[in-house]
Amino acid sequence: MLTIRNLSKTYPNGVEALKSVSLDIEKGMFGLLGPNGAGKSTLMKTIATLQEPSHGQISFDNKDIIKNPNVVRNSLGYLPQDFGVYPKISAYELLNHIAILKGVLNDAERKEQVNSLLQQTNLYSVRKKSVSTYSGGMKQRFGIAQALLGNPNLIIVDEPTAGLDPEERNRFHNLLSEIGENIIVILSTHIVDDVSQLCPNMAILIDGEVCANGRPSSLADNLNGCIWRKVVARDQVDQYKAKYNVISTRLIVGETQLTIYSDIQPELGFEPVQPDLEDVYFATLSENNKTN
Repeated sequence: MLTIRNLSKTYPNGVEALKSVSLDIEKGMFGLLGPNGAGKSTLMKTIATLQEPSHGQISFDNKDIIKNPNVVRNSLGYLPQDFGVYPKISAYELLNHIAILKGVLNDAERKEQVNSLLQQTNLYSVRKKSVSTYSGGMKQRFGIAQALLGNPNLIIVDEPTAGLDPEERNRFHNLLSEIGENIIVILSTHIVDDVSQLCPNMAILIDGEVCANGRPSSLADNLNGCIWRKVVARDQVDQYKAKYNVISTRLIVGETQLTIYSDIQPELGFEPVQPDLEDVYFATLSENNKTN
């Protein structure tokens, strides 16, 4: 169990990136959903003990990781949003090097683990190629392989599918799902589908605050009877926005599909729809924008 209580982070320039964040994260996939600049990366870096919070507590298996960062460092796999690789070094050599840095010192054990991870991430056939020549998706799979070295109990992946094509994204989803069966995996992303497809539990972070927290299906059920859609002419969009709580718009063949949050039917022509996580996300963003 990863327990976060009243976590805040204010940078020297005065930016308040986290504001009293509290979360309980159990074994399995946990989605941290939010727009760019919401504080997701700040939270991930703080959990990974790459920086200290301004206030608050984090414990992993009931051990304080702020006072004793090695508690989590010895059990952590981390895939940051951007990571560099050494040029002209093969995937096998680089994984072997990182394994040594992680304390996997037995030669036979290290060789077995590196080869196993290359197989698991479907990189074994290109293990002798330089990682710097890999495609974006292959680099992300390599990133997961290095994060899994040392058999961690906690894995953090920050925006792992941004920029991947659909096939590579599906492959990455399957890999994350397999990993998340037995350990804690925190998936930080702004892509709603990633959380919807992978995570039994989640939180929405906006402007450094947790604005929603729970199971995606339960959060969607809370909006039952309140989500309405209608297709209107593009030149009518502004007048609807002035009159109703329009939480999202989507262009469809030259016209605009409006999604509105309302306890009652806004007007004739609006059809009720079964809410999904995307509606939860946009409704939460809309509510946050109104209160700020």
